[in-house]
Amino acid sequence: MKLTELYRQRHKALERYVRRLLGNGDDAADVSQEAFLRAYAAELGHATPMSEALLYTVARNLALTELRKRTYRATDAMEDMSDLQLHDPRGNPEADLERQQMIAAIEMAMSRMAPKCLEVFRLRKIEDASHASIAKQLDISTKTVERHMTRALQLCHESLLEKTAKTSTRSLAVTGGRQRE
Repeated sequence: MKLTELYRQRHKALERYVRRLLGNGDDAADVSQEAFLRAYAAELGHATPMSEALLYTVARNLALTELRKRTYRATDAMEDMSDLQLHDPRGNPEADLERQQMIAAIEMAMSRMAPKCLEVFRLRKIEDASHASIAKQLDISTKTVERHMTRALQLCHESLLEKTAKTSTRSLAVTGGRQRE
């Protein structure tokens, strides 16, 4: 089957398949298009004939690669704990309050973490250990380290949202429901 024929017949189905894997329509469209291009390149190089199975395999592998990238970005997106100082020497009360809220949110999140998740989080964010080093130290796979970090960061994000919502509610109550200018 020619690529153009296969594209016309299967591009929407392939995109739906990838969307189920990634949970994101924009990324699914990009990954689907990349899968077609790679399958076409393989056919041109006579490495393998074009087939629907090849197309779905390439798309699945590209989607899994994208998910790994997301996990890595998510676990490294959170700033290091060393950046959270309790006091700003310049005396900015708003920045101090923000830091204190972040610390309180992280402490709350840490209290909600399962023991293994907490240990992975501590090793990564406080001791700055790599995923591979944590996996070796705890005798777990790097994939499990990534899962624990993803869960820990979700808990941190949820706690931060809770703290922010409580602060916003309090400030609205203090100002009588009016927003300050």
